[in-house]
Amino acid sequence: MKNILLSIGFIGWMVSCSQPETRIDLSGEWTVRIDSVHYKVILPGSLAENNVGYEPTDSATNMLSETYGYQGAAWYEKEVMIPSSWENRPVELYMERTKVSEVYINGKPVGSQNSVSTPHVYRIDSLFRAGKNQIAIKIDNTKSLLPLGGSHAYSAHTQTNWNGILGDFYLRVLPDISIRQLRIDTSVDGHSTVRISLVNHTKTPLENEEIRITVKDEKDKIVSQKEMLLNVIPGDSEYPMEINIPDPALWDEYTPTLYTFQIEIRGNDSKTVRSGIRNFTTRGTQFVNNGRTVFLRGKNECGIFPLTGYASMEIDDWRRYFSTIRSYGLNHVRYHSWTPPKAAFIAADEAGVFLQPELPLWGTYRETDTVLISYMKQEGRRIIEEYGNHPSFVMFSLGNELEGDTAIMASVIRELKEADQRRLYALGTNNHYWNPQTHPLEDFFVAMRHGKAAPDNSTDLRGSFSFADSDKGGIINCLVPNALRDFSSANQKLGKPAIGHETGQYQIFPNFEETSKYTGVLRPLNFMVFKNRLEQTGMGGQASAFLKASGALAALCYKEEIEMALRTPCFGGFQLLDLQDYPGQGTALVGILDAFMESKGVISQEKWTESCTDVVPLARFPKYCWNRDEVFTAEIQIAHYGQADITGKTVSCTLSTESGEAVYSKDIFCPVISQGQLHSLVTLDIPLNNIREPGKMKLQVALKETDYQNLWDIWVYPDYNATTIAEANFNGVTVTRDKKLFEKLYKADSPVLYIPMEKDIRERSVGGLFISDFWNFKVFKGVAESLGIEPSPGTLGLLVENPGHRIFNSFPTDSHTNWQWWHIVKNSRPIILDDMPADYFPIVQVIDNFDRNHKLGLIYQLPGSKALVCSSDLFACSNEPEVKALFHSLLEYLKE
Repeated sequence: MKNILLSIGFIGWMVSCSQPETRIDLSGEWTVRIDSVHYKVILPGSLAENNVGYEPTDSATNMLSETYGYQGAAWYEKEVMIPSSWENRPVELYMERTKVSEVYINGKPVGSQNSVSTPHVYRIDSLFRAGKNQIAIKIDNTKSLLPLGGSHAYSAHTQTNWNGILGDFYLRVLPDISIRQLRIDTSVDGHSTVRISLVNHTKTPLENEEIRITVKDEKDKIVSQKEMLLNVIPGDSEYPMEINIPDPALWDEYTPTLYTFQIEIRGNDSKTVRSGIRNFTTRGTQFVNNGRTVFLRGKNECGIFPLTGYASMEIDDWRRYFSTIRSYGLNHVRYHSWTPPKAAFIAADEAGVFLQPELPLWGTYRETDTVLISYMKQEGRRIIEEYGNHPSFVMFSLGNELEGDTAIMASVIRELKEADQRRLYALGTNNHYWNPQTHPLEDFFVAMRHGKAAPDNSTDLRGSFSFADSDKGGIINCLVPNALRDFSSANQKLGKPAIGHETGQYQIFPNFEETSKYTGVLRPLNFMVFKNRLEQTGMGGQASAFLKASGALAALCYKEEIEMALRTPCFGGFQLLDLQDYPGQGTALVGILDAFMESKGVISQEKWTESCTDVVPLARFPKYCWNRDEVFTAEIQIAHYGQADITGKTVSCTLSTESGEAVYSKDIFCPVISQGQLHSLVTLDIPLNNIREPGKMKLQVALKETDYQNLWDIWVYPDYNATTIAEANFNGVTVTRDKKLFEKLYKADSPVLYIPMEKDIRERSVGGLFISDFWNFKVFKGVAESLGIEPSPGTLGLLVENPGHRIFNSFPTDSHTNWQWWHIVKNSRPIILDDMPADYFPIVQVIDNFDRNHKLGLIYQLPGSKALVCSSDLFACSNEPEVKALFHSLLEYLKE
């Protein structure tokens, strides 16, 4: 009988409480006071959006430039009409996101808050009166107020150190009992514990308060419901409620099912939370969600918002964001030293994206720094309380590249784990930069390597580095190209999942057409400076070609980075830095997408996802360049991290010419390709003796009747051993390394191929770099020099403006760098040709970085002569088939 009466009471109450919650929206016009000067502004928003602040003095080439910048205290003031029904009632002031705040009502202080990751919520007692009331909110974005180091929550390089109030902004009158917070702990069997944190704002206990919890599915159907009576003590209290969801649908990247949990306290408050049921954990060195092995294909989010200078509070903006990253094959985002707003979590929940927020720290933990330790513990608790119900929130880290006392870091993690075990924790991301080590307390490990740098790169967890961090730039730049290499050596010693930290970082030449997109608070003065510099060199007309060629090389290197991770058995994943450009820290244009998350046109989405998706065909072979008398050998694999086992499918393998003519094909029937594994299917042995002409071949591996396929270029050459690379006369063409002889033959208009000695060109050349330069030349040049290390050559790959030039008859090439150039480029010293006529360009040009802008020649012909210069030491790599082919091609060209 009691339950029947309770239900009848609830029906009547729900009808009577159907009106919107009583609140006052504070959005609109406010007055802001800075240094005794008053301005009118619109909130929510930032000072910069309201054209309030000062012209920044930062270097225009180091980052995007703010139109208006301001650091310090700003007083936001407004007169608000309060209804008589609110008088002597507790009132809540809610600011979704801001900086350090202080609140005053009618001149009286309410308090202060300092979270940069969660809302500022103030309870205001007995300060409002009926009628006009004055609200004053002091927002101070002074960096020194908080111990955040270089955190991207405040960084001028990314989302700017904005001052303002963002997102939801309101007052609401509180009932006698209000719901402060809900925590939902679920299990995959459907059992859920809902912990309800209540505040009794009266001074007396309230007995027999009726409370109901209702759970609905995505079709708004009630799947579970429970009611109970509570005796609520004055002040704060917490009450657990157990509820069961029969046969629950689980949340995953493929089925991001969400349930709606509604809590109602009759006559008082109600709260609705959408959450999902999942079990994200680890198994050995891999991640597992609901029993399905997960390979994290991630990107960093460094807080890049070029229109507003801050992260959007709108769900639709984040829906577009996650839709873009999913379309490029990614399923994971790491937030570099900051935590996004609730809109990002909501959108990620819907999209099935795994998130790794971080505490707002890029700095050092010291035992004596009690202010930092206390703040990070508090901020960590606030973050997991505010966003912990979101199923996308699967991982948490203490910050970026932390230094200092590991025991202190562990104490913070221990406290957070004790408070909330719904996710995995790490002590930090790439901690102890020069010697990253995992800690027993952390559940996963994110680093660029495991341990110190090793001469054989055996500790590396990614393929590229700055020259300051690794000998000559890491695996891809240093080791002879092949499709065998992976990160097994470092990964197998960890005992927990490892994720490659900030993978990639390959520069792409600026897209100067992007500047028209900057219509908000940031101006691309850096792009304008770079464009003017290029035009002054006479190479302004090559900007588009530089963009495409450097972008093609970057895409090639990213493909190899990602495939190295996929070729690693039982690997955890990677986090790109980045899918999009990072327009700060020297201007790091390392994305295949621009800062607006839009394509630069350097690689299509379809081509990118051949190697970056959940199921990827792989081919493992020892080299890219072959003689026609060899047998091409490749082990065919499938990296399968999709939704479920694949059954009854056929894998096709085809080797074809560039024109599409197949020279070999083989089908492999696969009864079962198990989910969560790297499968070896077959080893191919393909004789190449039927290939008569030098050419680029394409190896394709495809899973028939699906969209999964992958392709690799290989090169096959006739045996040019008859033409030995040497200083000699070849049918009237002189090959020499003697500078004086070259000059003599050049003046005599005799055919000559000059391959200079390094000592003769060192002062007017740069080093040979295969990969596109890491991150930003100027930044890491300074780092390397401070460490006494030779900096990177700083180049961005090759530009061959005319790949059909007859000089390449025996050495087919693209307009950009590809693997057949590796030995040639690595043994080169591109020559500075700045003194050549403005309209003169090398046959093979090396693209310089946009800070230096040299006109660089790898292969060029002196104007009006038969003199050809090749600044690669072909003698040093003379046994390679592609080097012999290039030498033969150069000679044949000069003979004509």
